[in-house]
Amino acid sequence: MPEYLFPPDFLWGSSTSAFQIEGDCQNHDFYRWAIKGHIKDGSNPNDAVHHYRHYIEDVQLLQEMNHNAARIGVEWARIEPQEGFFDEAALAHYRDELMRMKALGLKSMVTLHHFTTPLWLADQNGWFNPQINDYFCRYVQKTVAFLGDLVDFWLTINEPNTYAAESYFRGIFPPGEKCFWKALKIGKIMSRVHCQAYATIQQVYQKENWPLPQIGWSLAWIYFLPASGSMLDRLAKQLIEKLFVGTYLKKVQNHLDFIGMQYYRSDLVKFPLINTPHPAGEKSKLGWDIMPDKFYLALTECWQKYQIPIIVTENGVCDDHDELRPAYLVKHLYHLWRAIQDKVLVKGYLHWSTLDNFELAEGLSCRFGLVHVDHESPERTRTIKPSGRLYGEIIKQNGFSQELLERY
Repeated sequence: MPEYLFPPDFLWGSSTSAFQIEGDCQNHDFYRWAIKGHIKDGSNPNDAVHHYRHYIEDVQLLQEMNHNAARIGVEWARIEPQEGFFDEAALAHYRDELMRMKALGLKSMVTLHHFTTPLWLADQNGWFNPQINDYFCRYVQKTVAFLGDLVDFWLTINEPNTYAAESYFRGIFPPGEKCFWKALKIGKIMSRVHCQAYATIQQVYQKENWPLPQIGWSLAWIYFLPASGSMLDRLAKQLIEKLFVGTYLKKVQNHLDFIGMQYYRSDLVKFPLINTPHPAGEKSKLGWDIMPDKFYLALTECWQKYQIPIIVTENGVCDDHDELRPAYLVKHLYHLWRAIQDKVLVKGYLHWSTLDNFELAEGLSCRFGLVHVDHESPERTRTIKPSGRLYGEIIKQNGFSQELLERY
């Protein structure tokens, strides 16, 4: 019996994003952004890893790694490729994927928006279009009515705080603007849209007489620390926490059945609002600080502040040859276990990512997967990594041993 056991109904799985793995879709703004030369390695999401072609094989990989849950995405630009036109073949594709997951006993979480916007909407001012609420909820209503009987958890919007920061502050995601006030405003817009989408999903389930699902959204959750003991740095830390997380939860906390926490790292904060890496310690290929103990602090502080159940919807590390992931996984799961012992209500853990994928501005050069993808092969051959096998054993035992913890 493992010394570090998790609750009997704990959700174990991994996450993907539609456009980061599917390929074969040129109808969203991230594809256009890529072909304009904004991706570091020159790749683009029309290649990705061809999950849209290989989804049957990929669902089997989930079972091979003993998952009891998985988070997938649906692509708005496929489902509504032109304004007001819905492609039922695309919806049928997603339905088949969800049916295969259900047949294997997997709980499903579906993300409705994960950074990409259909070109028809991007060309009409995107999320700043005054009709965005109606557009998004029309898409949500159509998608949920088609798929909802197969879905246990809906995640409306993935990391609206990252979307604001990268699309409208740093300018490294489309549309590539650098405007602090737009970054603030987009958060308000997405919060309002989430609340309406939450109501829309519930209305569809009530109309169809289906058992209500759990509905949430996910936030990037960096654990911030002041860069020094100065009052200004401490103030900067409080301010960035409020801007990056607090404002996003305050506006929607009455429209969340769970918070999707996406924790990767800790940062230092200097006055006025400059976040920097820690000077020492282990780092990922992206230069992010690997600090599993701060995962515990993020979980406990989130629960203390908001008292909303948590599902870890992303947690993972970028490396080339699985050199960091096994230890990263075990250490983070240990601190997750600690949080649960301290009465933090965490309902599940979904590792990022199932597959090596198209990793946003980094492209294909950045590997987060439990499954290795050969980007050079025509079939994008998949191979479960040692970390994927390790994770499968942890899931099988619903925990891990002291010996395993000491090994890593």
